[in-house]
Amino acid sequence: MSTVVTAALASLLPGPLGWVVFLGVLVLAVALLAGTGEPAAVRALLGARALTPAEAAALAPAIVLLCQRGLGPPLVHLYLWPGGRTVGATGAGHRSVLVTAELVSQVRRGRLSAEQAAAVIAHAAGLVRVGALRSELAVRLWTVPWRFLRGLAWAVGATGGRLPLVDLMWRARFVVGLIALGQGVGSGTLEAVLSGALSAAVVGFSYLAPRWEKAWASRLQTVGDAEVARAGLAPALTDVLLRQSSSAATFERVHALGLAHASLQPSRPLVGWTRP
Repeated sequence: MSTVVTAALASLLPGPLGWVVFLGVLVLAVALLAGTGEPAAVRALLGARALTPAEAAALAPAIVLLCQRGLGPPLVHLYLWPGGRTVGATGAGHRSVLVTAELVSQVRRGRLSAEQAAAVIAHAAGLVRVGALRSELAVRLWTVPWRFLRGLAWAVGATGGRLPLVDLMWRARFVVGLIALGQGVGSGTLEAVLSGALSAAVVGFSYLAPRWEKAWASRLQTVGDAEVARAGLAPALTDVLLRQSSSAATFERVHALGLAHASLQPSRPLVGWTRP
């Protein structure tokens, strides 16, 4: 969708200017895939900034723990993400980890220990280290048109979605897809068939995309939790999770963290047991 929108906008610009812009963005995306220009992209696309000396000093004990476990600088670069309102961290690109302002604030107030802060950061750093987020910045750059359209659609939906009829139409959108596909096939012309198929595909993707996004988020959570357990910080992350939420999903995640942590612990011989 972003490619189609970008190409359409490029064709409207005078002369070769549009295609110069199109190819320029494509080159930037390829460069980001290779890891070039990542600090500038983190600032421009995610609104992050470098840690101030005071913020770095507050996180210093946590950073030391991360370095001891191979998840800290210089393997990753830490940035502050002012937009984050909860205790958290997220990874991007080849070596960028963004910590939220709330995480730094909690550490400064003594409400979050160094080990707990390190566990939260380790989840994002682990994903970066295994390469799960290597294409994140390039995809984010290329999908700027799509994210703009999605934000616009969400704004319109938030305004009109409260109306019962609008909500019903959205829930029954599969009917619209079936009608469009039936009309296209019934007309017999190739253009009408393609148009109907495209409309049905868009409706189908509206059902599939949320499932794909949820599955991808679940996959990242599982991989990140495994890296936290491998770093020996699973108990600390468990404390943070239970402090933030008491939902069933949180307890399932805590249970999985406990199993991962236990599986990595060295086995101990039974006291008083002797070989027969």
